[in-house]
Amino acid sequence: MRRRIGLEFVFIILISMTAFIIGATLIAKNAINNVTELNLEHFLDIVEIDTASKDYQSIINQYEDIDDYLRITFVDDKGVVIADSLADELDNHLDRPEIQNIGQSYIRYSDTLKIDMMYSAIQMDNGDYLRVAVPTASVLKFLNDFIGLSVVIGTIIIILSIFSSSVLIKHTLKPLKDIRSILEEVNEGNYKEIIDNDRFDEVKALIKEINKINHSISINISSLKSEKRKTDFLLDHMNQGICVLNSKKEIILLNKNLRDLYRFNIDLNLHKNFRFLFRQEDIQNSIENAYESKSSTHLITQEKEAFFNVSINYLEENWNNESSVIIIYTDVTSIKKIETLKRDFFVNASHELKSPLTSIIGSSEIITQGMAKDNETILDLVTRIHHEAHRMSHLVMDMLLLSEVENKTSLYQKHDISTTKVVDDVIKNLSTLIKDQETMIHKSIDIDTIKFNDKDLFQLIKNLVENAIKYGKKQGNVWVNIIEKDQHYAIIIRDDGIGIPNEEQSRVFERFYRIDKARSRSTGGTGLGLSIIKHIVMNANGQIKLESEEGQGTSISVYLPKE
Repeated sequence: MRRRIGLEFVFIILISMTAFIIGATLIAKNAINNVTELNLEHFLDIVEIDTASKDYQSIINQYEDIDDYLRITFVDDKGVVIADSLADELDNHLDRPEIQNIGQSYIRYSDTLKIDMMYSAIQMDNGDYLRVAVPTASVLKFLNDFIGLSVVIGTIIIILSIFSSSVLIKHTLKPLKDIRSILEEVNEGNYKEIIDNDRFDEVKALIKEINKINHSISINISSLKSEKRKTDFLLDHMNQGICVLNSKKEIILLNKNLRDLYRFNIDLNLHKNFRFLFRQEDIQNSIENAYESKSSTHLITQEKEAFFNVSINYLEENWNNESSVIIIYTDVTSIKKIETLKRDFFVNASHELKSPLTSIIGSSEIITQGMAKDNETILDLVTRIHHEAHRMSHLVMDMLLLSEVENKTSLYQKHDISTTKVVDDVIKNLSTLIKDQETMIHKSIDIDTIKFNDKDLFQLIKNLVENAIKYGKKQGNVWVNIIEKDQHYAIIIRDDGIGIPNEEQSRVFERFYRIDKARSRSTGGTGLGLSIIKHIVMNANGQIKLESEEGQGTSISVYLPKE
């Protein structure tokens, strides 16, 4: 703006100087022509007086010293040149305008002298014509000098004007520059008052009004930015994905959850068609249907291993007062997994309970129908019923225990527990199994106490030792080691039993999973022991490590954090 004003100011000065020079030149030229014309009249009078006493040639000779300035010509009444001060042979001059119009002055180019001359003529008493001419070169010289001087003066005026205008413009535009700087601050939501120390009252009034507007705008901008940050924060930290489409089916809002899910570049693809984001055909069809029928719909979609409930809702009016569609993604992966786990659990539990129930029902029917005649058969059937009922009870108790540790329903209170006492209680509890299997238990306990839940610690060690005995070999060995390792309590249970095949090792912690189903049933195993152990360790933020080699034995290490 400053440069533009300066250029316009210079342009105005140049136009003014040009107009002045042209006008002054015309005025000066007219004045000089008037003076020259007056001089010609005087010359005519003087020369005419001389003709009364002298001949034409004498008169011409008299003025030969100034013949560069003054030209004298005598022409008879026929137009024949009698005498001329600057030329000898001339053509007929009767048609010359100054001869035709006596007393009038004319400026024209002289073919004889090859310069511009001013001519004027009179007719003498004898009928001859006296013509006097002055070269106009003297006028042009004056005009050239005048124009040159005007250009020099004009240049000096322009330079001074540029300097003075630059200072004036800089001082005048300073408030505007300050206003611009302040407005940039206001655009960021920061209020800064402009100091009205300008000498112009009009600028002071403008600054005062701008300060009022700045204050109001800065408050509004800060409020809007705060609301936007709050809205963005809430949208980006929701556990749902949200996308809003406008009436043209273009993406106008997308939160971080959905951007990350589809790896969507919001800077490049905002305000593009929804197909840039949603590639699944069923979702695209549902969105199109929402626009056409102006209705809402729900569907389940899968992205890799995650499941989402997609809600597509048509809105008659959004914040821009136009129709839109809002798409909400809700992660239902955990619900799907729970449904799958529940389904598998009920299928497995039903299958596990079916065998003992069938055995109990069959044995009881034989007794009640009197098909067993002797006491020995009846005793065998009753023993079988007792064994299967005990097996069912064990299974139900393990199922309840698994449900408890999975849902963390127990009061998980930690306190110092004697590791030796817990191990001794486990061995005492499993004494019958140890005796039947003729297993040798080897204890190595380097930690006196562990800060843990006593019920969970007992269940953890019991299940590990019980599995090691059941799947160990007859007259085998089980080693129980409790040591401290890298800020953890390490409980290591090792046996020299049948081992676990490599392809089975990743599944041993699943519910109801058994490697040797026949052997497990014969020993009363439910297939839930290692699953219970896994959830106890998970609840304590611990880790489990399984090492096994088929035919060589198995080692399970549990690491429980001290803190």
